[in-house]
Amino acid sequence: MKEHLLKIKKILREKDADAFWLANLEKSGQPGTQYLSGFTGSDSHLVVTKNNATLLTDGRYLKTAKIEVGEIEVIDVGKLTFGDFIKVNLSKKSLKKILIDGSLTSFSSVEKIKEKISDIEIINNNDLLKEIRRIKTQEEIKLLQKAAEISCLAFKKLLPFIKVGVSEIYLAKKLESLLFECGAEGLAFNPIIASGKNGALPHATPSEKKLEKGELVVIDFGASYKSYVSDMTRTIAVGKISPTLTKIYNSVLEAQESGCKIIRSGIQASDVDKVCRKILTKHDLEKYFIHSTGHGIGMEVHELPSISSNASSKLKTGEVITCEPGVYINDLGGVRIEDSLIVTKNGSLNLTNNVEKKLIVM
Repeated sequence: MKEHLLKIKKILREKDADAFWLANLEKSGQPGTQYLSGFTGSDSHLVVTKNNATLLTDGRYLKTAKIEVGEIEVIDVGKLTFGDFIKVNLSKKSLKKILIDGSLTSFSSVEKIKEKISDIEIINNNDLLKEIRRIKTQEEIKLLQKAAEISCLAFKKLLPFIKVGVSEIYLAKKLESLLFECGAEGLAFNPIIASGKNGALPHATPSEKKLEKGELVVIDFGASYKSYVSDMTRTIAVGKISPTLTKIYNSVLEAQESGCKIIRSGIQASDVDKVCRKILTKHDLEKYFIHSTGHGIGMEVHELPSISSNASSKLKTGEVITCEPGVYINDLGGVRIEDSLIVTKNGSLNLTNNVEKKLIVM
């Protein structure tokens, strides 16, 4: 966490701000506070200055906070409202110029503080933490690698259960169970199991539909390990499939491998998308590719950078991204193949290549 706080302190110096303030209200779901401090609870305020950091929370989370945040000062707000408490402490420390991430700290929270401290200056930097979180530390990469290892192992254990007559929902529940059995502490998201025509829905919800011979099954899932997630997709054949489905599968595989091959630090993120689309265009399938090629992953399953046709940023060493082209044809089905990769100076490291991408027939 120290490395993460140092990033904030550097920005404070660059912007000549006195402090960074992050509100983490009940059920906000944002991982920013945990990213900076290690605190996993909710209902807290984190104040980071150029010299130190302070976490404000109430009695429900006090013991947890003191265990989780290490050297960060933890203060019990007691019976005061957060607004009153922050007023006293900001005034005491002469903190007048406050930096916030407006995408995480709400307008209403800011207004409440302004009511308490009339001469405070709020500087808004939307998506500040999303940008900071793009580059992973070595410790974060180790956790992402572990989450990916768990996913690969669980998928291999799922394969014998993929057969004619089992339902999508059965496979989804079995996969969830296997993820936990293999070491997951949670799910990155609810697994997507989409067979036959349901495969034409990129984010299909598993149903009672039973697998049939000659179908493809799209399986998109991920594990959560110590708050970091994996994301991978494989498409499996249930028995022998038609030449049409085989062509679609091989075309998506060619596109996905071509996209993975060019990933490296310094290239435009949009170039990865462009390469995948070029391959699918060659096979007259590009019009069925209806989403972006990928995204960053970390504490959340969708982070920066975006790997899309309109992405304006370049890839950077230490980012962890997905490459997941897909083809979705109504009344026929779909194919998606997805890996998670660490961007390196001269290429990438595939975290999910421990599972075969050539068509698996069950």
